[in-house]
Amino acid sequence: MSDRALMPDLLRAFALFGIAVVNVTAFAQPFSSGFHNGGLNTAADQVVYGAVGLLFFMKSYPLFSMMFGAGLSFQLMAAERAGKDFAPRYFRRMAALIVLGVLHFVFFWFGDILLTYGLLGCLLFVLRNASVKTLVRTGIILILINTLLLLAIAVMVWAGETYAPEAMAEAGYEEMDAAARVAFAEGTFWQAALYRLKLLPLVLPSVIVQQGISVFGFFCFGLAAVKAGTIDQPMASIWKLSRRVFLPIGLAGSALGSWILLQAGSAVDSTFVFGSAVIMGFSAFSALGYAGLIAAISSGAGGPVSRFLAKAGSASLTAYLLQSLLFSLIFTAYGLDQFGRMGAAEAIGVAAAVALASLLFTGIWRSFAPRGPMEVLLRRITYWGRS
Repeated sequence: MSDRALMPDLLRAFALFGIAVVNVTAFAQPFSSGFHNGGLNTAADQVVYGAVGLLFFMKSYPLFSMMFGAGLSFQLMAAERAGKDFAPRYFRRMAALIVLGVLHFVFFWFGDILLTYGLLGCLLFVLRNASVKTLVRTGIILILINTLLLLAIAVMVWAGETYAPEAMAEAGYEEMDAAARVAFAEGTFWQAALYRLKLLPLVLPSVIVQQGISVFGFFCFGLAAVKAGTIDQPMASIWKLSRRVFLPIGLAGSALGSWILLQAGSAVDSTFVFGSAVIMGFSAFSALGYAGLIAAISSGAGGPVSRFLAKAGSASLTAYLLQSLLFSLIFTAYGLDQFGRMGAAEAIGVAAAVALASLLFTGIWRSFAPRGPMEVLLRRITYWGRS
């Protein structure tokens, strides 16, 4: 790790922890009700759930997405050093992510992000030569558009709840929750996989509309950070500004959004969507603020814990997929059968343990191997056999 900057991999490690504690909701409970149907009964449940909204919701994937965008520049520079055509390598990598994302979606996690990354990554290729200013402006515009879109959805849902409650009651969310319980609380591995497969045509467009636009915006931020030469410069002025100014602004907005989420009656009602929109509106401040904070931690050679976590973060694909494997074994009927049985505090506690276990595994693996196992597979596809 001596010739590799700590900051990008520490950002990945931090994002992976946040992804786990956010994702656990849809592993542990039916998606449309989430913890709002009996999982927030105690003060501990509400405090822990609110803390996740404040600290990680719509902040972890943005950080992960920034590093994906940064990866485009790193790959481009590697191809230039090797004197190789970049496009074939890049699109093989995106194709591999798309295939891996579909498999991940069907067999483990219907909230998969790899498929979205692969699809949007193909579009990002068009911006590989864009200027830093163009990339930053594009990212800001896209995040703003996604925020406004969520606000519009919240207004439409509120209008339906207020003026057409009978029609809203026929939206089928109760049936969806019942089907989820059958698939995950009673079904076999293959029955659960078939259920996720049926969700694919519904979930993918929803992810692209509700989150994908901002994801692409954060891709642009990551690409811009590498082009500006700041991604591996922890003491750059942008990171000082981010931790001192952006982070307090982002967390203040997230505190408001998190409080709104706690007032929701389900994960699909207008209150929840509005709270999500508020948090997304401040997500760039929060994500950049965290990046600035982690930049300060990663300055210099770093301590043993920082270096270990950086090793773990360098195998982020392996850690991400391992989290889904562990969650599926914990919450499904063919595993430990905990679907629908845990409140928010307990489930998020389990998620924190899973996150740490995944980082421990990849950190130890990377202490003895140059790459994580899934990174080796992805590299073999990208470079046609070379690992």
